[in-house]
Amino acid sequence: MKKGIALFSLILCLFSCGVTQELAKQATGLYAISTCKYVFQSITEMVLAGINMQNAKSITSNPLAAANLLAAFSNPNGSLPLSFTLNLGVTNPSVQTALLNGASYILNIDGNDLTQGSLERPFQVGAGQTATLPITISFDLKKAMSGKSLDAIKNLAYNFAGIGNASSNVTLKLKPSFMVNGSPISAPDYIPISFSLH
Repeated sequence: MKKGIALFSLILCLFSCGVTQELAKQATGLYAISTCKYVFQSITEMVLAGINMQNAKSITSNPLAAANLLAAFSNPNGSLPLSFTLNLGVTNPSVQTALLNGASYILNIDGNDLTQGSLERPFQVGAGQTATLPITISFDLKKAMSGKSLDAIKNLAYNFAGIGNASSNVTLKLKPSFMVNGSPISAPDYIPISFSLH
């Protein structure tokens, strides 16, 4: 409710400042994107330590790939780069087109913020429609989970690949933005999207 009031106040401010029709459209679109319903759809294009994990079940039965993964996990001085595309289903219940020019995000796993980044391309969902929002995320898993056990790191990596043994609670905090005179204006708060990986 507070986020809605803050966004509505921002829109009123823009109108009172004499913004153009296009900027007003973006402001109402930003308000609509904040009222959308977000659900986790899938993780695709996952690469872990240079190994394509899209078909992870077959990799774990491949001796060479399994050995490479074990070496990457076990090297105490090495990194463990992880990249993937997180696909969100976005449903717009409003009568306005929901849109954003970009967004910043924070990825939280089991109560810990692991990484943050930005989405730098426009996205929109028509009134009453559902669309898929892909967010490409990459970070060093070992560095992000510094202090955690090897088993915890392995389980989280395998959870992203869909072959983990214990679930991980994930929250993606998304802050949409739109452009005003070439400068990004962000929503007042993050939109949390929570789901479990296992």
